[in-house]
Amino acid sequence: MTVATPSRLGEPGSGEAPSRWVRSGFLQGRIAGTPEQLGAQHGELFREEIRDILVALKHHVLYGQKGFDGLALRTGVRTTARLMERRIPQRYRREMSALARAAGVPYSDVLLINCIDDVFANLYQLGELFGRLGCSAFAISDAQADGGRLICGRNLDYFIQSAVGEDVWAATSYMREHVVAIEYRPSTGRSFVSVGWPGFIGVATGMNQAGLALGSLTVSARRNWPFATPATLTYRMVLEQAESLQGAVDLIRRSSRTQGNNVLVGSGGEGRAVVVEYTPWEFAIREPDRGRICTTNHFVAPRLERRNRSGVPGSSAERMARLGELCVSASAEVESAGEFLVDTALRNPEANEYCAVQNPCTIYGVVFAPDESCLWLRVADRSDRPFERVRLG
Repeated sequence: MTVATPSRLGEPGSGEAPSRWVRSGFLQGRIAGTPEQLGAQHGELFREEIRDILVALKHHVLYGQKGFDGLALRTGVRTTARLMERRIPQRYRREMSALARAAGVPYSDVLLINCIDDVFANLYQLGELFGRLGCSAFAISDAQADGGRLICGRNLDYFIQSAVGEDVWAATSYMREHVVAIEYRPSTGRSFVSVGWPGFIGVATGMNQAGLALGSLTVSARRNWPFATPATLTYRMVLEQAESLQGAVDLIRRSSRTQGNNVLVGSGGEGRAVVVEYTPWEFAIREPDRGRICTTNHFVAPRLERRNRSGVPGSSAERMARLGELCVSASAEVESAGEFLVDTALRNPEANEYCAVQNPCTIYGVVFAPDESCLWLRVADRSDRPFERVRLG
């Protein structure tokens, strides 16, 4: 694992003022205050990046497909996002409105950024076009009982179909090139850091000041439900409100859910992690085995196995097995976890490159040391890109 040496710009100091820094491969920011203040600061700090990402979204996704297919796509995407908007807590809608005003972009576009994965999940054919299934996550604790040191890791993998006639990897490469890590200090709730993109206020990968780390992974379930809260906004609520592993699990259980997900949740204070597997209607918790647990993009819990939409994807099963091999004898060390996330070994000679933990769809990797309030982020745009430390608070 290569860790970047902090530079003058690369290791932000303390303070409450909204700020941004240039890191190796990503931007980092800090915002604080009420929902309106959070949104305004986000929109002002990342105004140009938000505008750019919306241009890319429209070019590659909304207008990337021609003719009737493109029209149907735009209609379906916008309609589904509006259905979900009604289930988004008012404070997040206020934050998105303030962000849109500050960045000078339409609110409807900001809403779409924050619903996009759930929209893809509910429009099955669209979800298959924009292949979203490729993430990997794991946790290792040095003690089988509560209280051991916990290290978590996750790769976020995604594929966005480029506009017709363009390089097939253009849109996905754009995602790699625009990663941001933003520390939120809300006036109500716990501080947390979220790794995402400009204009995105939810959490797919994050950690809070109570030492909870979270990483979400999409599962192609047999049925989804658009009349619910987008998953990443549920996970933001978890980080703002929960202080224990049980508290986090209970919040996810009580939430309205749009799609199938696996969620790795770890508590640094408790030295323990679990994987929550769910559909909009069913829910299961997987416990660690001898302090180790991992997850990819299929359900493993017996009560949910039959809910995998088309069985277990081969690449997901291969990545899960490889993570199991890596974790079985590893200790809870940041260095080891980072090496796991850049692992490209294939277990099966007939497997393709998408069966590796790091694969062509990997956008970024994150190692969490939640008991230290630290994470290490590596954007997967270059083979020599180092892991950069991000300290919460």
